Amino acid sequence: MIRQRGLEPSDRPLLAALLESLEGFNDDERAVALELIDHRLAHPASDDYRFILSFSSLSPEGSGQAEELAGYLCYGRTPMTRSTYDIYWIATSPSYVRSGVARGLVARLESEIAREGGGLIRVETGSREGQGGALHFYDALAFSRTATVADFYLPGDDLVIFTKRVRVESAFDAFDGDETALYDAAFGYRDYTAERDFLLACARRFGTREVRRVLAWSAGPGRHLKAFVDGGVGGTGTDPSAAMVAYAQRLAGGRGGQPQGGGGAEARFVRAALDERPDADPPVLPADLSFVLLSSIHLLITPDAVERHLRVAAALLRPGGLHVIEATHPGDLLPSGVNHTEWTEVRGDTTVDARFRMHLDRLTPDRVVPVTLEVVRTTGKKGPSNGAPRFKQEDRWYIPEVEGWRAILARVPELQLVATLGDFNVDVPFDHAAAWRLILVLKKGA
Repeated sequence: MIRQRGLEPSDRPLLAALLESLEGFNDDERAVALELIDHRLAHPASDDYRFILSFSSLSPEGSGQAEELAGYLCYGRTPMTRSTYDIYWIATSPSYVRSGVARGLVARLESEIAREGGGLIRVETGSREGQGGALHFYDALAFSRTATVADFYLPGDDLVIFTKRVRVESAFDAFDGDETALYDAAFGYRDYTAERDFLLACARRFGTREVRRVLAWSAGPGRHLKAFVDGGVGGTGTDPSAAMVAYAQRLAGGRGGQPQGGGGAEARFVRAALDERPDADPPVLPADLSFVLLSSIHLLITPDAVERHLRVAAALLRPGGLHVIEATHPGDLLPSGVNHTEWTEVRGDTTVDARFRMHLDRLTPDRVVPVTLEVVRTTGKKGPSNGAPRFKQEDRWYIPEVEGWRAILARVPELQLVATLGDFNVDVPFDHAAAWRLILVLKKGA
């Protein structure tokens, strides 16, 4: 379980020990990092340096066992600016590399900035830091490489400046109290525009078609499809839930077929399971690019069901087009994997707390594991709001290893596996040390 909070005086020795454990930090860097910690502790009312700490405990909730420091982030408002923030330090304990701790820290930072009205985040790093892992990390979080100063630190080690703008708009704007909107708000941390750009980058790198129409399987609230429409690319979203289809249509501005983006692009939503061809009137048109994200593919709990989905997806894909699957990293089924996460989304006086767990104690030999998602919404200081302030979703997931995916794909000759990626970055392969997802890129033959 991961818990985040601010800096307290008793944290100083924990932070000093964490910094000492990082081989990538030299003595001067450790000294500067501790100097910022001491400044904050000596001037708690100062806003120059703010801290977010992540703590982890493998013990059952309520056991009272001490938590372990998993990582921390130091940031502050950039002097002489109105709404720009600098990330000064971010560090993760070696025991929690590729565990999502660093991502969680940045997500919490973005949430805090959004609550203050939004702004620009800036971070400086070296091109050799973490053997280039820092660059991949910020690329994957949709930061932009704004400037590079060659040989800044030493020959061959450039200064790279990343920036990212945090907007106030989010799924909270559409919250009206029902479970579909609550689910939407819980995943408001996803950068749908950046993920759209990643999918388009896949099409450019691995496909042979210009993307003019997309098909979003298990589209949920339709945020990815909306991002495509905003960019002038229309398409269709499917989901097995009638309530979710209605919610997505409402967000899109109607029941489908209405211009939403540049060039008259349209968003349309229809009800269909992942492993069945949508039965819609008019029929769903073939796409140049299709995708199933947010680990939804794992709801198909047998290899045969996954094969059915792939055959249907191939039938609705034009030759040379791509089908992209965002899957859970198979390593998360190991005790050392990321199988229990918690996060918080905050906008104004509204808070959404989410908790996801894979129940590894009930993992079957066929790699099927029960999963639970719990989401709770609170407003102000009065506790849970009226309406539907919480929901609990229980499912079973089938999470194959990479070879398991290859075995299933061998039964679907229409699709060829052209890339296995480890992040939302076409330059990060699955076997990269920073890989935290399994993203399968499939191409339909001529």
